[in-house]
Amino acid sequence: MIGRIFSPSMSFVRACQYVMQDRQRAQVLYQEGVRGHNYRLAARDFEVVAQLHETIGKPVFHAVLTFHRKEELDNGRKVELALKYFDGVGMVNTQLLIAAHNDARHEHVHLLANRIDYDGKPIHNFPEVLRGRDTVQQLNDEYGLVPVAAKDLRQINFDALDRSDLRKYAVYRSVKTALAQVKDMDELERRLGSEGIGMRYRLDEAGRRVGISFLYQSEAFRGSKIDREFSLGRLERTVKERQELRQWEEQKRAIGQQVRQEEQVLKEREAARQVEEMKRQEELSRRETQEQEEKRLRQRPRLRMH
Repeated sequence: MIGRIFSPSMSFVRACQYVMQDRQRAQVLYQEGVRGHNYRLAARDFEVVAQLHETIGKPVFHAVLTFHRKEELDNGRKVELALKYFDGVGMVNTQLLIAAHNDARHEHVHLLANRIDYDGKPIHNFPEVLRGRDTVQQLNDEYGLVPVAAKDLRQINFDALDRSDLRKYAVYRSVKTALAQVKDMDELERRLGSEGIGMRYRLDEAGRRVGISFLYQSEAFRGSKIDREFSLGRLERTVKERQELRQWEEQKRAIGQQVRQEEQVLKEREAARQVEEMKRQEELSRRETQEQEEKRLRQRPRLRMH
């Protein structure tokens, strides 16, 4: 599977028309917050929510997931992959539509979403093209999918990304990697510091931490602007949950080791008991043989002396 995100140049009407209108080649598999039986109605539904934040001039998110021709995926699996892709690129709490097309050599599904969420807030999913690439790679690994040959599709144009987005993406990757390894926020700060990324906390009047930002190459990024999961509260919760998970895993390993040790002691005791039982049986057998021999000797006729 490979993914491609289109430039947000289409209107919702044009995007829905392209994705949904031709019922001979298109089948709507899933919709959330929009009507999927008519492209005009779907476009109208998207536009109603988009008007909650009119400063975003291009609210259309349009992507396509293409599958290798040797793969046979049912509609349920296609929807499952598409929803995980939406989540991976940050298109959450918003209107979604998934449609399958059968007019090409490779099976593919089109994904439409609104860049304005249900709360009327714009979705800031910084270099989504890079984030989409990572998500596709993760899904390919998770589901054992075959990547479609890159030469068949347009390559990612890294030059199209500005320096700020590239810095933001570098911070995202470093924080994402470090979170899986650190025990607390101080260790996260030390690990990021070794990569040239600084952490700054925003304090309230009482001196309590209420926000976080990351500094990289003289540019600062608020955690929540990099990713919703990088707000201070969510970072602290993630670190705490993973610390508790590690503690639980350590306890589980310790309990498992203790159980294995107890099982080994029981096995050794059982083996010793069996050895003692064998010795006892051998001793009983030896005594029984000895008694039989003594009895036989007593019963043997004696020679008389004349």
